[in-house]
This record gives sequence, C-alpha cells and structure tokens, in this order.
Amino acid sequence: MTPADLGARARLEAAFARQERRGLMLAAGARSVAVLVIVLWIALTDPEQGLAHVWVLGTALLFAVTGVVQFWLYVRDLAPALAPYLFALVDSLVLAAVFVAPNPFAPAALPPAIPLRYGNFVFFFVLLMQMAFSFRPRLLLWTGLCGAAAWTLAFLWVVTRPGVIAGAAPGLDPSSTLTTYLDPNFVSVLKYEGEIIAFLVVAAGLALLVRRSRLLVAERTEAERERGNLARYFSPKVVEVLAERDEPLGRGRRQSVGVLFADLVGFTTLAEDMTPEEVMALLRAFHGRMEEEVFRHGGCLEKFIGDALLATFGVPDVGTRDATDALACARGMLAALAAWNRERAGQGLPPLRMGIGLHYGQVVLGDIGSERSMAFATVGDTVNVTSRLQTLTRDLDTTIVASQELIEAVEREAAERPLLSGLTSRGPQLLRGRDTPISIWAG
Repeated sequence: MTPADLGARARLEAAFARQERRGLMLAAGARSVAVLVIVLWIALTDPEQGLAHVWVLGTALLFAVTGVVQFWLYVRDLAPALAPYLFALVDSLVLAAVFVAPNPFAPAALPPAIPLRYGNFVFFFVLLMQMAFSFRPRLLLWTGLCGAAAWTLAFLWVVTRPGVIAGAAPGLDPSSTLTTYLDPNFVSVLKYEGEIIAFLVVAAGLALLVRRSRLLVAERTEAERERGNLARYFSPKVVEVLAERDEPLGRGRRQSVGVLFADLVGFTTLAEDMTPEEVMALLRAFHGRMEEEVFRHGGCLEKFIGDALLATFGVPDVGTRDATDALACARGMLAALAAWNRERAGQGLPPLRMGIGLHYGQVVLGDIGSERSMAFATVGDTVNVTSRLQTLTRDLDTTIVASQELIEAVEREAAERPLLSGLTSRGPQLLRGRDTPISIWAG
C-alpha cells in the first residue's frame, strides 16, 4: 500500500471516528426521547397509584437521566474509548434488574414469576436502536450479548426464587399442564429462549447492516477519491467516461478530432536565469491557466510536455463543434496569457509569449501500455502535424497557426464563425519531417 493510500485510509478512519462520536451523541439523545415517550405512556396507562406509581416512573426516568449524562460526555468529548461498551453493559443490567425487582411500594406483593409474564423484554430493543446510531458493528454485537446476558441473569434469579415453577408450554412438555401454565408462579422457559434468540438475531442483523453501510461508504469514498485523482490528469468529460464504463476507451478506435498544441516561446532562455523552484512555480502557473481554458471548452488535456501541452477536442466521443472548440480554446488561452502578463508587469516581470498549433483530422485513440500500467493516448499523423504547426509560429512570427482542415471543419460546424476573424491564409507550407506541403492559416 502506497503512502497516498495509507493517508487516504487514515483520513477515512478519522472521518468514521467523527461520525461515530456524532452517532453516539445522537444515540444518547434518541434514547432519552424514547425513554420519555415510554414514561409518558406508563404515566397514562399504569394502574398503580401513590408511591408505587412514583417508583415505576422514577425507575423509568433514571434511564432518561443516564442518557443525558452520556450525551454530555460525548458532546464534551470526555468519554473514553470503552465508555460506550461500559454504558451498554450497565444499561442492560439496570434494565433487567428494574423489570424483575419487586416494587417496594406496591400495596400487594406479586409472585416473582409475574414480571417475566409481561412483555418488558421488548424494551431491550430500545438499547439496540440506540447503538445502531453509533455506526459501530462491534458495539451492536456487544449490546446484544449484554442484553441477552442481563436478561438471562434476571431469568435465573427469578427461577431460583422459592415456589417458582419453570417449564415449557403445555403440549411441549408432558409434565406441563394448562393448570401449571396458568399458575402465577410458572415461568416459561420457551418464552425466555424465544426472547433471547430473537434479540441476538436482531442484534447480529443490525451489526451486519451497519458493517455493510460502512463498506458502502468506504467504497463510495474510494470511488470519489479515484475520480478526484483522475480529474487532476483528465478533463471532466474523460473522467466521467473512465468512471462509468468498465472498458472506457478500449484498445483503440479511429475518429476525427481537433488537436491543439501550445508552447511558451523562449522558455529555455528565460529559465536560464531562474532557480529550479522558480521554474517549477512558473510552469505550474502556466499549466493551471491553460488547463482551465482546455476544460472550459470541453477539451481533453492529454499531457504536459515541459512548457508545452497537448489537448484534444472530440474525445472520448465526437461532438458537433470539436474544431470550433479547439479554436475557441486557443483564443481563450491567448486571452488568459494576456491577463497573466498584466499581472506579471505589475510585479516587474517580463511578458510571456506563446505559440499555438491547431489541426483537425483522423487519429487513433485508446488505452496504451500494459494491464499493470495503462494510459490514455491519442496518436497519429494529425498529432504530429499539430506539433509542427506550433513550431511554425516562430518562423511566421505569429501566435496561432491552423491547418486548412481545421478552418474547413469550423466552417462546416458553423457554430462560431467569428472565431476565424484575424486568421489569414498563408498558402501551402512544407513542414519539417513531411514531404507534402500543407495549407495553413495564421493570425
């Protein structure tokens, strides 16, 4: 794993930690609200009166208070790492004790087995709901185990009381009869087993759900990180294609595209009097401004070559104004360079000049390289001609040299013909490395 991957993983874990803490805060708040709802329900439905009624409400409110305490600790970031696990254990034990402990203020003592006849165990699921907010699978599993263990202790405490009868439901245990089942001292082992199994199954299911949610978040974060990395090297159009298709560009296909090659004039001489750090800063400033123009005009920035850059238009999919976009990008680059030169003049720095070559024609584009190291490239004579046209700007002392093919393509597209203003025909020119002259326009 590379240092960049380790850094990304560390940032993801830190983000999870922040969200877990916020989840614990939300869980504590939700738990207090849930308890208050339960308290209100008890107050309206509990037939007990007097001190017995106060005992019931008081034990319920105890959980609301402990929820507030947990919330305060999480907000202040004072709770240690093991605090949620300790809270889950204590809550489970207290909840079980409250359900089976006799009400000391009750006018008549109930048989110890009666509390297990009620549906009190359902309130343990509130603890699972609370821990689900934490976004921690282990904490959910721990809460499930704590709840099951606490209720088991409560069950064992009840069945060991004098006079308590433990058994299965009638028909499942030959020794059990309906009379035994209806005995107020009877405790159903089957009911206890069903409650524990259901509780553990729900806890495990919620833990798996939370774990899957974490994995989905991690995968989405990784995908966004990869897309962000791609966006540093490719245009947004190509990034979308790379992200959405299994084999986005393929081994190669032929199509017509607009090609732009730009280069700073006299950069080598300028760099002789600059430190390496200054050269790097200059290149980054130049590349950033030019890259913005390429992307703004829907182009694909294929590569930087020192102080030069190669951009294509109509990649990966052919458009209706690829040649026009190439010419519009060239105009935008020159305007961006002029604005930058004004800034440089205010700093007492010399102006920069740039030459741009433009061509339109057939290329082969696709993935090149091996399965281990693959890159996208546009190759063909059209690209080579564009580079030669850029070199010709120095001989003609002009900023733009465009081929006849690009001019004709712009006219066919009829999108922004005013862009052709200022370009004049220079007739056929013999380019270095070619035997056949090519008609050009310059401006």
